[in-house]
Amino acid sequence: MQPPGIEAGIHVFFALLSLLSASALLALLHTGSTNVKMIRALALGTAILVWLAWLASVYVYTVEYPVDKALIVKYPQTALAHKFGMEVKEHIFYTGLLLSTLLPIFAYTDLEKSRKLLLWATLFVILGGIVEEILGGWVSISAKIAWTLKAGGG
Repeated sequence: MQPPGIEAGIHVFFALLSLLSASALLALLHTGSTNVKMIRALALGTAILVWLAWLASVYVYTVEYPVDKALIVKYPQTALAHKFGMEVKEHIFYTGLLLSTLLPIFAYTDLEKSRKLLLWATLFVILGGIVEEILGGWVSISAKIAWTLKAGGG
């Protein structure tokens, strides 16, 4: 088995950039900024970054993760990381993907009428992203523990 390469790093990189972009957007919306150009750019940028994170994850989760998954679910000490953590992570991500796609739609329509929707959608994208990072860390650590258990450690 080959350890995850740059593909996993690219996935996380785009995910973190999308959180930074969404955080900047939330700050502008919360403070009542009237900089429509910046709000629209951040809404579109966040959506693009979330989609890039998803595209980068396809290889990681279809080619690299199945090997780790087989070990994670094999050991009772780590099985919950996949059975709960990864399953929740997938559902949160697809919800976030949909919400992030709505951000530019809200931003490019009548911004004053859709400002609250944009703010709440942005907030949920950020909260979901934070939960995903936590769950992703749990799954990653569980994979390391499972490989250690396979090697006879622990």
